[in-house]
Amino acid sequence: MGLSLVMMAAGILGAGAQGLNVDAARGLVMAAHAKGTFDGVVVVSEGGKPLMVAAVGEADRGSKDGGSKAGGKHVAVRPETVFRLASLTKQVTALLVMQQVEQGKLRLEERAGEAMPGLPEAVGKVTIRQLLQHQSGLANPSDGPEDVVPAFYARVNLDDASNVAAAKGACGAAVKREPGGKFEYNNCDYIVLGAVLETLAGKSYASIVRERVIEPLGLTSWGVFPGNAAKGPKVALAYGQDGRADLFQNPATYGAAGALYGSALDVAKWDEALLKHTLLSAGSTEVMFKADPKLYGEALGSWAYDAKLGAGTVHLVERQGDIGSTVLLNLLLPEQGASVVVISNNETPDLFNTYSKKGIAWEVLQALFSGK
Repeated sequence: MGLSLVMMAAGILGAGAQGLNVDAARGLVMAAHAKGTFDGVVVVSEGGKPLMVAAVGEADRGSKDGGSKAGGKHVAVRPETVFRLASLTKQVTALLVMQQVEQGKLRLEERAGEAMPGLPEAVGKVTIRQLLQHQSGLANPSDGPEDVVPAFYARVNLDDASNVAAAKGACGAAVKREPGGKFEYNNCDYIVLGAVLETLAGKSYASIVRERVIEPLGLTSWGVFPGNAAKGPKVALAYGQDGRADLFQNPATYGAAGALYGSALDVAKWDEALLKHTLLSAGSTEVMFKADPKLYGEALGSWAYDAKLGAGTVHLVERQGDIGSTVLLNLLLPEQGASVVVISNNETPDLFNTYSKKGIAWEVLQALFSGK
């Protein structure tokens, strides 16, 4: 079952100012861990303060295969454990793009090739908005059998992990369809956006994130994976439902679509910045979080929808992410000034099912509002 640790913010034992029932939520997390369906960290914050931090399970189960950096020793998941943040990176990239829009350096209806000359023709004609909303029609390096790591993500010791190289390479292969059509999730969309950001700034995506997000917010655990996988940080190992450690993937290959790492505690700080408009104005944030009902509620780098919780309706802004068996769900509750961060290193297939009213995250949300 694994080791477990639960930490409550000092002096906070019950509900928050909005009446959030963190005791009930904490009990659900512990019960899920006891059943073997959840290992990881859950952080519930309100007004920038953590109401609940629950850390359960193991970041390393002691297996000497699967690339354990702990030398086969059991290592507990702790509140400060660093995980692959996967597609939370897309939410960060969307904010970086909106900063450029706010400053007049980009336009949402602008073609990528206008902002970045030299892109392959098929890539260059896709607009910034279409990239943000996964309407590009570009080649998708994730295509292939579900049980095989695509070669694009298995590359090691990259000399050039820049988004520019990938945007001009794999993402510039034969297109699947013309841009502007249906929603189709594709990491290349955000890799191209990363390339545009790198071109505008004249520096790497890692440098941009450090200067515009990490340093201003004091996110000491955050960073972008380096191209050489062997030089990457120590992160929680992830395990599938069969208990086996993940097959190798190099997170750096995900670029501006998924190369971030960090702790759940720092994700909560990121959420606070979004809610308080620390990095982006309220007006630009509203544009970024405006859902398009024709695209399954897709906004720019997130989804947004209303959910019936407790006695009322709560507006949620959601960001999903996964690399292998590391699974993340980041939920903003703007009207409550609150957020819920759930990161698991134990494959949790139902984590993304809040919209269909099931799964651990949905149960936690229901518990939080059970006293309202």
